[in-house]
This record gives sequence, C-alpha cells and structure tokens, in this order.
Amino acid sequence: MIILYGGSFDPIHIGHMIVAHEVYQSFRPDRFILMPARQNPLKVKRTVATNQERLDMLKLAAAVLEFGEVSDMEINRTGDSYTYDTVLELSRYDEDIAVIIGTDQYVQLNRWHRIDELKKLCRFIVVNRETEENQVTAPDMSFHIPRIDISATEIRRRLTEGATVKFWLHPEIEAFVRKEQIYEKEKSH
Repeated sequence: MIILYGGSFDPIHIGHMIVAHEVYQSFRPDRFILMPARQNPLKVKRTVATNQERLDMLKLAAAVLEFGEVSDMEINRTGDSYTYDTVLELSRYDEDIAVIIGTDQYVQLNRWHRIDELKKLCRFIVVNRETEENQVTAPDMSFHIPRIDISATEIRRRLTEGATVKFWLHPEIEAFVRKEQIYEKEKSH
C-alpha cells in the first residue's frame, strides 16, 4: 500500500505532522509519501516558501516522524499539480493507493481534475477538518483525529509579525524557517 499525503505545506505544521503520524500508525503502509504541490489548481495564491524550502521542511518533518519519504514529483512538473497525474504515476508501483485529504477537500471533489478516473485509481482517507464528523462513502475512509485547527496562513502571519509559533511548528522546522527568514521577508518566485 502507498499512502500519499500532498499539499502546499507552506509550512508543514504540527497539525500536518499529527495527521501523518496517526494515519501511518493506523495503516502501516509500504510507502508513505509526503509531496508538496507545485501549484494547487483550486488555490489562486502561490506559496510563499520556495519549492526547495518546502522540500527541506518536509525532509525535516520526515526525520522527526521517523518515517516517510519526500517526493519532488509534483514540483518537477510544469503547471498545476493534479492528483490524478500523480496517482497515475504511482499506480505503476502499487495498485493499492490511498490519498490523505481533509473534509474541506472531500466536499469539493467534484471540482478535482478527472475525478471519476482518479476514484478508480485510489481511495481517500478523509481526515476530519473543521468538523467533528465526516460523511464519507466507501471505498473512501473517514479518519478521525482530535481537532487541532492550526492554519498555515495564521502561522505565516505570526512569523511576519514576529509573534510566537511555539507548539504550532515543530522546533526544528521553526528553527529552519526563522534561520532562512522564509516568512519574515517578501519572497519573489
């Protein structure tokens, strides 16, 4: 089994890491892949951190988690990052693929690129986000964790203003972000 956990990860925060840990411990997949999206087609805003900075933060997170591999597959593609293309590529290695998403994404799957074909290639592990319960239909799976509503947007705002993000970011990732001043200064991509 391959579990894919993708997203902007701008930055990867404690909420992301708890989801990764809990899903990994529950499923024990052969491969757990952390993959930053080049550009989410459903988001207008571009990432603040560079692609390399997001990869570096994910590598730090994987080391702390003590599992997982970081993939640059989507970052190396041009254009929007479509989960369909990624899962199609991964299906060459394993037919049992699950993609972690939040409730907020699950309710808008109808907007996803080639969703009907994607559903034939994988199933979704739907983590309760901004809700206590998920309404999920098989073969997709509802996955419940205690709610921790941490926002990457709020983390970036706090860092820009010099405020604390203690307990929002793992200390190693916070040290990296502060050393590189990723969010304290304007970035041009």
